[in-house]
Amino acid sequence: MKQTEQEYAKSSFNDVANQYDQIAFFKTSAQNVVKLIQHRNKQENIRVLDVACGTGNVVIECARKLHSANFEACDIAEGMLDKARDNALNQHIRNIHFFTADITQLSLNKKYDVITCSYALFFLPKAHNVLQKLHQLLTDSGFIIFTSFTDKEFSPVNDIILSLLRKHGSTSALDYVPSRWQNLRKPQDIQHLCKLAKVDIVEITKKVIRYPMSINQWWELLNNTGFKGMLLELTPQNYRIVKSSFYEQMTELADKTLSIELNADSHFCIVNKTI
Repeated sequence: MKQTEQEYAKSSFNDVANQYDQIAFFKTSAQNVVKLIQHRNKQENIRVLDVACGTGNVVIECARKLHSANFEACDIAEGMLDKARDNALNQHIRNIHFFTADITQLSLNKKYDVITCSYALFFLPKAHNVLQKLHQLLTDSGFIIFTSFTDKEFSPVNDIILSLLRKHGSTSALDYVPSRWQNLRKPQDIQHLCKLAKVDIVEITKKVIRYPMSINQWWELLNNTGFKGMLLELTPQNYRIVKSSFYEQMTELADKTLSIELNADSHFCIVNKTI
């Protein structure tokens, strides 16, 4: 039986929970989210909800900077939440309530001043329904911040690994269409999502997030993100073939230091509560 998108996400991200914090650009993105909150919000004692929180990058960074706020954070993957709780405790942060939840089925009888959702909406088959539900959870002066990658995400490494995965047995890679609007890589795609959700987009800003990585670091990154599920679909022999071919092609792209730049440029999108 084919997994649902939620089951696929849960199993994939449980598998990578212990290595997820090694991905540096998530922390850079979280810092930018906090700056946007501080710029737009002038209240104290606000209530913040972080959905699809992963290992807690955004909500922990918020808790470090917004000392008088109250925080809740949820994720579908228990492994991610366990890591998020450990990360919070290690940083002596105790004002975050973590709980397990599928954001496509989120049912809360609370209102929030700020809701954050980082790099998650593009995984969902009906993201507009989720965005609409989150919008309903806002206070009258509240707002949502969500993020997505640009159309240059992991370029050109994305094309290399997808081609290899398709060739050697990943059915999920065969089904994946990089150019579809639901990937939210372009401003007009984000605007279309908001139109379907019947919410007004206030602001879309792009932040450049780039740094060099070795080929080994690239391989670790692919094994610790959404590509993990595709790699797990390969036979052991085909996994080795894909890895060997990947290293060969990446070596041809590498500079003199055997590094290839990571492009994690991202869109930061703000939706206000419409009264």
